[in-house]
Amino acid sequence: MKIYTQICLALCLLISTTVFAGSTTTHPNFIEEKAAGIASYKLANGFKIILIPYPSASSARIELLIRSGSKLEGYGETGMAHLLEHMLFKGAGNRQNIKDDLTKLGARYNGTTSQDRTNYFESVDADPKKIDELLRIEADRFIRARFTAADLASEMTVVRNELENSEKEPSQLVFSALSRNGFNWHGYSRSTIGARSDIEGASFAALQAFHKKHYRPDNAALIVSGNFDSKRVLALASKLFAVAKNPSTEKPANWTLESPQALTNKTELVLSAGTTIAASAWKLPGMKERDAHALELAAASICDSDWGSLRKDIVLDRKLAVSASCFTWNQTDYGRFVAFARADQKTDADSISNEVVKHIQEAAARGVSKEQLERARLSELNSFQKALDSHESVAGLVSRSEAAGDWRLFLWERDVVSSVSLEEANEALKKWVVPLNRNDVVLKHVENATPLVFPKSTDAETRVKGQVWGNIVSSADAAPTSLLAITRSTVKFNLNNERVQVALIQRKTQGDKVWLAFENDYGNPAQLKNRKVSCDAASALMSYGGNGLSRDALSARMESLQAIWQINLAGVYLEVPRKNFMEAFKILISAWANPLMPVVEFERYKASRIAALEAALTDPIRVAENDVRLRFDNYPEGHWGKPKAFPELIQDIKNLSYEEVRKCIQDFAKVSQVRMGVVGDINAEVLKDAWTSTGLSDAASSTYERVPTPLAPVNVDVTQINVTLPGKTNARVTGTTVVPINSKSADFPALQLAIYALGGNSSSLIWLQLREKEGLAYSSGMQISPSVFDNRSTIQLFATASSSNSDNALGSLQSVLMKVLAEGFTPEQIEKAKSAWLQKRKATLGDERGFASILVNSLYDGQDFEAIEALDQKIKAVDDRQATYVLKKYVGQSKILWAVGKGN
Repeated sequence: MKIYTQICLALCLLISTTVFAGSTTTHPNFIEEKAAGIASYKLANGFKIILIPYPSASSARIELLIRSGSKLEGYGETGMAHLLEHMLFKGAGNRQNIKDDLTKLGARYNGTTSQDRTNYFESVDADPKKIDELLRIEADRFIRARFTAADLASEMTVVRNELENSEKEPSQLVFSALSRNGFNWHGYSRSTIGARSDIEGASFAALQAFHKKHYRPDNAALIVSGNFDSKRVLALASKLFAVAKNPSTEKPANWTLESPQALTNKTELVLSAGTTIAASAWKLPGMKERDAHALELAAASICDSDWGSLRKDIVLDRKLAVSASCFTWNQTDYGRFVAFARADQKTDADSISNEVVKHIQEAAARGVSKEQLERARLSELNSFQKALDSHESVAGLVSRSEAAGDWRLFLWERDVVSSVSLEEANEALKKWVVPLNRNDVVLKHVENATPLVFPKSTDAETRVKGQVWGNIVSSADAAPTSLLAITRSTVKFNLNNERVQVALIQRKTQGDKVWLAFENDYGNPAQLKNRKVSCDAASALMSYGGNGLSRDALSARMESLQAIWQINLAGVYLEVPRKNFMEAFKILISAWANPLMPVVEFERYKASRIAALEAALTDPIRVAENDVRLRFDNYPEGHWGKPKAFPELIQDIKNLSYEEVRKCIQDFAKVSQVRMGVVGDINAEVLKDAWTSTGLSDAASSTYERVPTPLAPVNVDVTQINVTLPGKTNARVTGTTVVPINSKSADFPALQLAIYALGGNSSSLIWLQLREKEGLAYSSGMQISPSVFDNRSTIQLFATASSSNSDNALGSLQSVLMKVLAEGFTPEQIEKAKSAWLQKRKATLGDERGFASILVNSLYDGQDFEAIEALDQKIKAVDDRQATYVLKKYVGQSKILWAVGKGN
């Protein structure tokens, strides 16, 4: 790490890398484009404001988009776009810490860096004053960013730890190699995280210069979506961002393109990883070319996880690998078609690679059928339609398209998907998926090869100019204003008998969707003894078809109904347009009650689980975490929740028979104690008719009885666990205790708040110490996993760090906890935590998708919206003395097991 000699001087330096004037008058703006209910405005300085109104939404989202990502980094600057993203959560203007300001507003926030762009975004409930403040925060971040050399020295170690968390991960190494060997000159050859040497060696001056070059108004945009006053937002945003001026230098641009080459590359990576991976990539045109989208549709016949041919051939039929998949990756300048296969550590990687490539290129040469193309088209259009239900999803599409040149491109892409012909799709496959455009890496000489010539990048405006699109926003009921409002709109009733309970929230949802969570409580302690491994396998296999429908056929039926679904032994989940609810519900429940359980998938499941557990044995973090679970094991033999060591689990799965798995289905895939949580514009009569239509009458042979969890163990060996294994550079440090309390206990609200104040958010004491002050950990905090019924709750402190910093991270975690136990919380710390907790809760009021899960769980444990509101009220009443008392009572008086899992 480079030591800076002028830190004292830099500490006093406020960097304002976008020049701005002092005028406070509202600057003129004009409508640049309008389409599909969205409007964009451009200020005189080139800054763009894009408004996406969703009047029925409960929240608003604000994004600052910078049209520069890692592809525009120069020599010695790799990772700088991402590092700068981290730095811009520091101070700005008079703000000391942007994260604190966002937390006080109850905002859900993040920042991301890709190869094409950098963005910062946050969502809050639709309060005009909060939206105003977010606009001011982003203006300060953009115009008046303030960070120092000391900030860089601290954050550099955090970013380096983020690199270390993935740099030796096998899949990441494979994808990095594909990128390096796929692009000789273009910036897509580099990972966004950057080189370790650049992260460690980047100077403060270089970071300032990078910021000044890229963070300029003609290279940026503000995207506002959700429920907001358009005139108010436009007026304030114009005033705030119009003062920014562009520097005299040219706007950043990318003119580096690949020279056409006809070649096949192949390389070999050797790593102690416990697994075998083979991958290939074919280079494609960028996302502004029809060919990219035509090929994506055509590739579904090979790649789709349900009905594609690759997995069926490589995994199911010939059992060459435990997993095989492929996908297209569309980006601004180039795309890629990537294939990926994984097997156990004894399998020959070259053989897998050859067979995967052979399958894909032969399939591409054959082409796709009309039926396959239409199925892929329907799936893509369904996904697009689903995205329109959420303003945040639409904002993501707009951001990606704007980074590529024009925000309307996502609408053009939809039109392309709708219009691609069978001939066009097959021509794209046959043109681009060929050996001399493939990257496995090792050069091979081919005589008289003609290289493919990639088209020059198309001007985005030519794709959208003159097009007219209808409004994409559908109407919906206004979002609930409180948990009690949700409670008042909840209706509970039984269907036919007491064994089927329903909790329903009837409301018109965005996209007129219905969400249903169906859970069937099954078994009793005697029946479930020693059956977790077999019933887990049964649960996994239930998704592979039922009631006479194969997985492929079931998936096709649900796709035609625009349904998103899951199915397992415990029940089903369904998200579907209201008009298709009855049919989708009947199909899914019938499949659940009559699963196919194909033997070939059982064999694949065993191979995949064994390979995953063998890989876990080489991961020091997972080994240490499992050792912690074993230390707190006071479960009786055969108990559903009893932990096991990895070698024992591997042997259990090797010994598992198909008959044992089938027995779980025979015993438990029957109506026992059914709970349904439903959200949507349907009534009780519709649900009664839907249930009757399934014809389910076959009841379970035994009455359901909850499996009790043993009370918190009293005698635990808390000798520190240290696991060190080769091949990794990162570490995870934990401190764990299991305490005698449940979520309904009188002390729980105060304990929950105390833990939240210590490590539950980005303004908590652990985060501020380890992440912000010391830069030791990429993630850190404290959490509680409470039981609802039994006095057994797990509390854990945690931090991820580089292996070399694991001891420091452990000491820092311990010091934060010991200080609070010794000195107690301050009133300010508890009030800050309460505010963050309640603001976070308020932000969930518009999450219609999550309501069904809360409803179905509440029928089991009583934790409905009214109970959640009661918990929040109790948390509001907690003061610093109560929080300190319960922390000392449950954590201070418990033995904490500290554990370190790290590589070397």
